[in-house]
Amino acid sequence: MVSTILNFKNMKYNKIKKCLFCALFALFANNLLAQYATELTITYINQSVAKKMEANASALLTELNQAFFDNRTPMLNKIIGLSRDGKSSILSMWETTPFRCIESEVIERGLSTPSEGWQVRNIPMYLKDMPEDDAYKEIAINFDRSGNIEDIYFTLELHSYYEIMNSENNEVYDLYRRQEILNFVENFRTAYNRKDIDLIANIYSDNAIIITGKIIRQTKSVENVMRNYGGISEEEIVYQVKTKKEYMDALNNVFQKNTRINLIFDDIEVQQHPKYKNVYGVGLLQGWNSTTYSDVGFLYLVIDFRDGDMKINVRTWQPDKLNGVPLTDEEKYKLHSFDLDN
Repeated sequence: MVSTILNFKNMKYNKIKKCLFCALFALFANNLLAQYATELTITYINQSVAKKMEANASALLTELNQAFFDNRTPMLNKIIGLSRDGKSSILSMWETTPFRCIESEVIERGLSTPSEGWQVRNIPMYLKDMPEDDAYKEIAINFDRSGNIEDIYFTLELHSYYEIMNSENNEVYDLYRRQEILNFVENFRTAYNRKDIDLIANIYSDNAIIITGKIIRQTKSVENVMRNYGGISEEEIVYQVKTKKEYMDALNNVFQKNTRINLIFDDIEVQQHPKYKNVYGVGLLQGWNSTTYSDVGFLYLVIDFRDGDMKINVRTWQPDKLNGVPLTDEEKYKLHSFDLDN
C-alpha cells in the first residue's frame, strides 16, 4: 500500500516536472522568437486589408530575421500570403546577400500603386557582408489588392523618392506615371543587386542602344606638362556602343565573377520627351560596388511606354569626373542626345 502511494506520488511529481519543463521550454521558445520578430503596422488604408498585409509582412520579416541569425535559407513556403514570384525574388536577393530587418516594430503608411495594389516603403534592413556604408538599406513590399505579398525590392533613398514624387518643378505631371517610373527604376536596380540576368534581359528592348564609357590615360608631351603645370598624363573618355546581346553576355560574365554587387542610385532627374509623351529620360548618379570593382558615374536611361510594357531603349554610362573635374550638364547625355524617330 505504501509502495503504491509512493509510486503514485512519484508519477504525479514526474508529470508536474514534465509539465513545468514544457512550459519553461515554450516560454523560452517564444522569447527566442520574439527576439527576432518584426511587427509591421500599416496606416491610411482599409483596415480589413491592412490586417492581412500586416500579418503577411510581419511573418515574412520575422522569418528573414530568424534565417539571418540561424545562418540558413528562409523557409518561405510557410508564408501563406506570399506569391511564387515573390518567393523567387526574395531567394535571389538572399543568395547574393542575406538581410534582416533592424527594427522590432515598423509603422508605415500604405500607398496605392498603379497596378491597383498596395505598397509599403521605408522598411529598414541590414545586409550581411556589405561595406559599412552600403550595409543599411530600405525595402518596399508590394501587395496585391487582397493583401498578399507580390514582391519586395530595395528602394531609392527617401529624399530621392520624395524629391521626384513631390517636386512642383517635375516635368512629369502625372503622379501615377512618376510612381511607375520610380518603381521601374527601383526594380531595375534590385535586379542588378540580385544578379537577375533574365529580368534585366527582359527590361531592355531587343533593339536597345547601350553605350559604355571608360577612361583612358594618355601621356602628355614634355611641352604640355611644362605649359600646363599639370601631371604627366591626361584622361579621355572612350565610348563603345554595344548591342543588347553583347551587353548581356558581358554582364553575365561580370555576375559570374562577383559574389556581391551593390548599386546605389542618387540625384535622380526625370524628363518627358517633348514629342513622344510616353517616352521618358531618367538621369542619375550611380555608385557601383562589387567584389572586384567599384566606380561612380552618370547613368542615363531612355524608358519607353509606347507599347504598353516599360522597356529601356537607350542606356548610357559616363564617369562623374574627367581629369578631376565634374562633367557639366552639357557634357552629359540627355533625351535630346538621341534620335527616337526611327
